[in-house]
Amino acid sequence: MKLTILCDDTVASDRYLTEHGVSILVERPNGHRWLLDTGTTDIFFRNAQRMGVSLDGLAGIVISHGHDDHTGGLGFCGRLQGKPPVYGHPYIWHKQYEVTDGNPVRVLGMSDLARRYAAPLFRPVNGTAMLEDDLYFFTDIPRAPGSYAPTAGKFFNEDGTGPCPIIDDATLVARTPRGLVAMFGCAHAGYVNILKAVRAAFPGERLLSVVGGLHLGGADDQVLAEAVASTGAFKADRFTFHGGHCTGGKAIAVFREAFGDDAVKPLGAGRVIRYSSSRDGDLALDDATPPASP
Repeated sequence: MKLTILCDDTVASDRYLTEHGVSILVERPNGHRWLLDTGTTDIFFRNAQRMGVSLDGLAGIVISHGHDDHTGGLGFCGRLQGKPPVYGHPYIWHKQYEVTDGNPVRVLGMSDLARRYAAPLFRPVNGTAMLEDDLYFFTDIPRAPGSYAPTAGKFFNEDGTGPCPIIDDATLVARTPRGLVAMFGCAHAGYVNILKAVRAAFPGERLLSVVGGLHLGGADDQVLAEAVASTGAFKADRFTFHGGHCTGGKAIAVFREAFGDDAVKPLGAGRVIRYSSSRDGDLALDDATPPASP
C-alpha cells in the first residue's frame, strides 16, 4: 500500500504547495485508488500534477467530515475523468459556524461548488462500514463521558448557539499484513475514543501507523498522556506516526519523546509513505518525490 500526501499544512519540500487542509491518495495492493479528503482548494490536484500522479479513475472519495478544509477541493473534482462515488456521514452536509472571542464568525462546511459536485455521487455511511476488502470507514464514534473531543467553538447557529458535536467525524482504516493503518482528517470524535472503537472492531490486531490530523493542538498534558498511552497499548512493531494538519507541534513532540525519532515522521504535501506487502517487510518513507514541474 502507498499513501501520497497531496495536501497538508506543511510541505515535504518547497516544490509543492500548501494550505490549511488534508488530502491523501491511498493506493491499495488490489490496484484501487481512494482519495481521503480534498483540502480547501485545488491544491491537492495541483500537487498531484507536480508529482506526476493522475487522479483519474478513483475507486472513491472518502470525506472525513464536512468542514471546508476537507471538502473544498470537491468543487474542482469535475476536472477528473470518471465520477467516483463520494462517501461520508450524512451530516457532512450540515453548515456550521466557528464562533470564538475576538475573531470574525467563520462559516464552515462545503461550498456550493463542492455540494453541486458531490450530491449526485454521495453514498451515506453510518457507523462502521467496509468500503472494500480490508478498507473500513469508522464514524458515529462513541465518546466516553468526559473524554477529549475537540469540538469547541463550533456551532449550528452564527450567534454561537447550538453547539455542534461534529458527529460526522470519520476515520479511514486499512488492514495490512503487518497491522492497521489509521488515516485521520481531524479526529474531532477524540483520538483516544477513535482508537478504542478501532481496537474493538479488530480484537487482537495491532496499530501499524497513524497518519493525518489529530486535533491535539489544544489538548492539555493529561490528554496527551492518554493519547500516548492508548497508542502504546495498541501499536505494532515498527509503528510509525505521521501527524500533520491540526495535530499540533506540542503533541508531535510528546509522541516523539514517547516513541522516538524513528517512529515519529513528518507529514507534509509531497511526501510518499509505502507499506510493504510482506508481514516481515519494512515501511519506507520516501522523501524522493518526483520534482515539481515549472
